[in-house]
Amino acid sequence: MAKIIEREIENFGKTLKLHGEKTLCNLLSAFLIWLFGVLIFIPLAGSINRETEILCNLIFFSVFTFLVVQSLPGLKEIVDSFSVLIAKGCELKKGLNFEKSMVVFRRFSYIILIIVFYLFYAPLLMRFHSLINGVTLLLALIWIFYLIISILPILFTEVLKWFSYEK
Repeated sequence: MAKIIEREIENFGKTLKLHGEKTLCNLLSAFLIWLFGVLIFIPLAGSINRETEILCNLIFFSVFTFLVVQSLPGLKEIVDSFSVLIAKGCELKKGLNFEKSMVVFRRFSYIILIIVFYLFYAPLLMRFHSLINGVTLLLALIWIFYLIISILPILFTEVLKWFSYEK
């Protein structure tokens, strides 16, 4: 049992070594761009006039999006590897089905990432127009709803198993 967990930790470490540095660098750069844009330059450009604010917002939005898109493949690999690690641990310690728990943890991680990325994009999208932000929120909620709907049958069967064991 300990060897399987050690092997999964080793695989997760390999994934971090392979994708972690570039992904972390891109995400930290995107965060720094976001901070400077949202907190300093876009409000400063807004004090000049609306056209300058939109142009500045477009520049920061483009750079932020470019860096986020660059980091997404590595982030997906890291999240998938982490989900396998947690699912294997749950399989060995709690006796849960590996495939089902892997799907649940992976999709739950995706839900968290969708929420985090939306929260970073919201101030940039609001500067363009509130309608764009609203449509993006609606699309994110539909995607989250789809992920939750795909997780519910797995969780529902596990909860029914727990209740049947107690009787």
